[in-house]
Amino acid sequence: MANTAQTQSDQLKHAYWPDGSTIVRAEQVPWTEWALPGTWFKLLDYDRNRSYSVILLRIEPTAPATPHKHIGAANAYILEGGFSYEHGEVRAGDFMVEAGGVTHTPQIHSDGCVLLGFMYGVVAGFEEDGSLAGVVDVDWMIDQARANDAFAHLEDVVRT
Repeated sequence: MANTAQTQSDQLKHAYWPDGSTIVRAEQVPWTEWALPGTWFKLLDYDRNRSYSVILLRIEPTAPATPHKHIGAANAYILEGGFSYEHGEVRAGDFMVEAGGVTHTPQIHSDGCVLLGFMYGVVAGFEEDGSLAGVVDVDWMIDQARANDAFAHLEDVVRT
């Protein structure tokens, strides 16, 4: 019996292998405030060498619509809710690919949005007058996650 209980317990933990394979139990990772009011993220994976990150992003319906530019490409699978922007509407179940260099101002739907995002490069946010408000990159997300005790699952991941 003890071995079965141990096995079930182990199945609930993040898992790591010497070859670099990892299972992140995303439900166990705390939400961390992201760059804008009403936004929260979970850092699931990253690669500093490529400025690559994989995040779960939760956006409240009240989050401000803020213009931003993806310096590199960004991909997203919408898990819940959605948003509208210059290219149309994106809803739960949709997968989108944004080319690098795209600037847009998403309008979050009334039920908010939760997405699985893949970012290749930094995101630059802008003030209403067009001036730079800030930049979100891999290091910023790591720092935020660490400050929120939401990075332990990635501390010892083998990186190439």
